[in-house]
Amino acid sequence: MISLPASSITGPALWAIARARVARWHQLARDPARVQLSTLLAHCKTAANTEFGRAHRLASIKTHEDFRSRVPLRTYADLEPDLQRMRRGARDILWPGLVRYFGNSSGTSHTTANAKFLPISEEQIRWQQKAGFDCLASYLVAHHDRSFTGGFILALMPPSNLKQEGEVFTASNPGIMQRHVPRASQLLILPKPDVRDIDDYDRKLTTMAETYLDHDVRALSGTTCWFSILFDRVLAAARSQGRRANTISDIWPNLRVLLGGGVFAEPYRQIIAERVGRPLPIIDTYNATEGGIFAATDRPDDDSMLMIPDRGVFFEFVPRAQHGKPDAERLALWNVVPGVDYSVVVTTSSGLCGYYIGDFVRFTSVFPHRLVFAGRASGMLSITQELTTQLEIERAVASAQDRAPCSIVDYAAAAEVGTAATGKGRYLFFVEFERPPRDLGEFTSAIDRELCVQNRVYREHRTHDVAILSPKVVPLDRGATQRFMAALGHTSVQSKFPRIVDDRRRDMLRRFAQTPPLEVM
Repeated sequence: MISLPASSITGPALWAIARARVARWHQLARDPARVQLSTLLAHCKTAANTEFGRAHRLASIKTHEDFRSRVPLRTYADLEPDLQRMRRGARDILWPGLVRYFGNSSGTSHTTANAKFLPISEEQIRWQQKAGFDCLASYLVAHHDRSFTGGFILALMPPSNLKQEGEVFTASNPGIMQRHVPRASQLLILPKPDVRDIDDYDRKLTTMAETYLDHDVRALSGTTCWFSILFDRVLAAARSQGRRANTISDIWPNLRVLLGGGVFAEPYRQIIAERVGRPLPIIDTYNATEGGIFAATDRPDDDSMLMIPDRGVFFEFVPRAQHGKPDAERLALWNVVPGVDYSVVVTTSSGLCGYYIGDFVRFTSVFPHRLVFAGRASGMLSITQELTTQLEIERAVASAQDRAPCSIVDYAAAAEVGTAATGKGRYLFFVEFERPPRDLGEFTSAIDRELCVQNRVYREHRTHDVAILSPKVVPLDRGATQRFMAALGHTSVQSKFPRIVDDRRRDMLRRFAQTPPLEVM
């Protein structure tokens, strides 16, 4: 097996560095106001002589109250004219000098470009590098791993092929970051450029599996929903060489952590454990192209994520009910309360100021601030104004997996109205099962029961079928989720199977339904 040189001191030394960082992180988490305000004022000072800075008098801002009064909240559409100028090479618009990189976000803007191209400055890249280490440090400390060195971290990321537009380069944020791996880490990061930059994802997955079959892989990083897909390719590559490999542990026995994110990890734990042959820790992250990693899990038995307050992003939070309103209340991190859904607003080291990223989060605790992802501003299910969030849907499916054990590849939820020749509606759950439940009816009922627990309005409108009927689970053919994404043109490893789909995509998914349907016991 191909490994890296390691001595008896490298592992403990890395653990000690991680421990010091995590201690500092936890210290700041108990009192984030000072470092958050320092971050805001540093960005205002840096951008003071830009067009935006002069227009909003950033140089004289001293407090969060000053900032709120001078800098209104903005969406991508509001900033797009300035961002387009910056992409054409204009300098000193939102951030000093030329911003050389723009991250092509997987979200859509519904504006001129019909895609988001977000600025990523050299300073933001340095902050993101540090936040990336935070995730590994969280694992090392939480799991007391003092022998991590000696192997590789395999990154399941989009290619880092840059598209040049004059002086500016565009790619995905992960693709850009792969071009800026710190020198000290370059030896242990896989894949190498010849594999990293394959732009056909089907070929890239197979090539990664074949190329690194004999490497001592200690960690994987990427979007959580893609890990089991890679594992299938690795097992297939091993068997094609005549190896007896029942699980990933037979191939990569030292694999010890998954550095995930992008989607809620819980639905994938079972299928990952089956592929690996044992449970693996998953360090879940909340990240965005706008600023990198904002939060990460730091405790083995807690799905909530600890905010990272000192990695170059100033955070504000707008209560969900006020999202998009011109006079919306804007709370700093130190003013939020648990149990409320907030829209996330960021000010970054790339010139975004008071910028809505389009996500909702909910804090489970404050001081330290831990949060869970609560959905996208553009994605909720609502038949009768119950406004069911992505978080509530994910909790319902997780509960159903507990009550009717099964293994899920992926799933999506949709709504339909006019059910059974009535004016009532119901939720549809399109599920690709790796291992279906013995009783699909119990699985469906468990989803329904947990939705009633999670959402008061859903519960009231479900009672006696007054307005919402029982949900329906539609099993999908094996491989349907990948074929569906391919049909949408979303084959990047940064792409995520949508958790909530609109009517058009709902009708597309019906074509992938299992035939004959899975029998309800």
